[in-house]
Order: sequence, then C-alpha cells, then structure tokens
Amino acid sequence: MTPPAVSVVIPAYNAERTISAVLEALSSQVPAPDEVIVVDDCSTDGTATVARRFGARVVRTDESGYAGGARNRGWDAAGGDVVVFLDSDAVPASTWSAGLHRALAEFPGAIVGCARTFSAETKWGWVAHFQVETPYLARGAPRRVPFVSSFCMAVPRNSSIRWDESYGGEDAVFCADAHTANVALVFDPRFSAEHAHERTTFGDLRSQQQRLAYGLARAGTVQREGLHKRVFSRIPVHYFLLARLPLIYRRLRPDPGLRARFLSLLPRMVVAEWTLGASACRYALHRPPLRGQEGAGFR
Repeated sequence: MTPPAVSVVIPAYNAERTISAVLEALSSQVPAPDEVIVVDDCSTDGTATVARRFGARVVRTDESGYAGGARNRGWDAAGGDVVVFLDSDAVPASTWSAGLHRALAEFPGAIVGCARTFSAETKWGWVAHFQVETPYLARGAPRRVPFVSSFCMAVPRNSSIRWDESYGGEDAVFCADAHTANVALVFDPRFSAEHAHERTTFGDLRSQQQRLAYGLARAGTVQREGLHKRVFSRIPVHYFLLARLPLIYRRLRPDPGLRARFLSLLPRMVVAEWTLGASACRYALHRPPLRGQEGAGFR
C-alpha cells in the first residue's frame, strides 16, 4: 500500500526563536514530509524569514486567526492525504516521521497524537512542564483516548471538522467535534516530539496557567474526559487540595530522573497548583464562550 502523503502545518505567531529547531528536525526526517507549511499569523518578528530559509511554504494571514484560525488556513493550503498540525515549539524526534507513518497505517482514518519529551533551564520552567505535560509521556501502548493535544496532531485532510478560530482550549473543542463526528482519537507514545517552550520565569508560568484555566473552563461542557472534569471546570477545589500532585508523581515514577526532579521542586509545585486554582476560579461563575476568542485577553 502506498503511504499517505503528509503535509505538516505549523501555526506560528512571533516564533522566530523556536521554529528553526522544529524545521531543522523536520528536514532530517525519514521519510520526509511531502510539504511543510508555516502559517505566519500576523507575526511582527522574523518568523516568515526563518521559515523560508528552511524551504517551508509560508502562508500569511491577513488578520489574526489565532492558533485555530492559522491551522485552518494551513489546512486549506495543504495538499497531502494527512495534515499534521505541529506547534512552533514542538521539535520532532529523529524517528518521529517513521513513527507517524506506522501509526497512520495502524489507525487509518483516526486523529493521532504523539508523546512529548521535555527539559528546562530553570526551576519554574520545569514546573511549567510538570503541571501540564505528564499525561503525554511515552508510556504504555497506543490507545484510544478522549482527547489529543494540538501540540502534534495528525488529521485526515478530507475530514469535515475544522478548528475554532481561537487560542486556549481550541483543541478540546476540536476533539469534542471529532467525537460528535465519530472520528477515533488515538494517542501513540511510540513516537514523540520535544516541547521546547521558552517559559523560564514565574511570570511565564502564570501566563500558561491563565490560558490553561480559560481553555478548561470553555470546553468543560463538551469535553469527553469524564464527569469529574466537567465538575472541576466549574468548582476547581482539586487544585487547592493538591489532589493532582500524587497523580503527576505516579506518572513520573518509571523515570528516576524526572521523579527526583519533581520531588526537588515539590514546594514550587504546591505554589503552582494554588495559583492555577486561582486562575480557574475566575471562570467558576462565568464560563468563557465555547466558540471564538472573545474576552480571552491573550494570544
């Protein structure tokens, strides 16, 4: 069987400092993507220049579409059988493409996501990773899941679903729409990309938390990850009770290095859970709208 043609679409806003590593990693993949499209969403830096230097096709938006809108523009421009949405700070591992094609062959017609690896230069950078990314570690076998992160997501190009033109929870809305359309969601930990974000300070962490709280609240009514998430999106007491910390530790337990790092950062993790809870309380009484970017206050 002929393998599907793959178009990689990277939504990018002021991503000059991170996107070069992503494009360099893509250039060495075997098999190589059939095309790489960078959607420059009204950047004010050299994102487009860097993308062209690596041979990527650049699509520039006329007005901000946020992450969801930028993905739609790239989707419309893509010619492959499969469109892989890849964040502008998601650096594919050397075997990423081979793993992607294996997953596409084993799960035809599904939406597929990959595992994450991460590292950080500062303590708050590590906390930012631990607080969000442990569900996507390379653990276990490929499996059906209720949610696939837009960090790295392969979607059949002919799918009828489209992204909500917003940033913050747009992937949860997309996955809810996939469930409604009876499209399978698969997490495959056998291939991965490194999340090379540039969050280094407590302020960076707070920005991440505000967007996370917004996304969880807006998608709380439609997410398919369980009743508990629906309840906690409205009543976020679990952050203040530190109920998530044992779960995060359990996910890290197979990796001695990550486990030791987590324990050394435990006081900061406690603070981070409380501040994430504070951000979530903002939406306890008034949920943000399910569609659109109105009132988000960030990119």
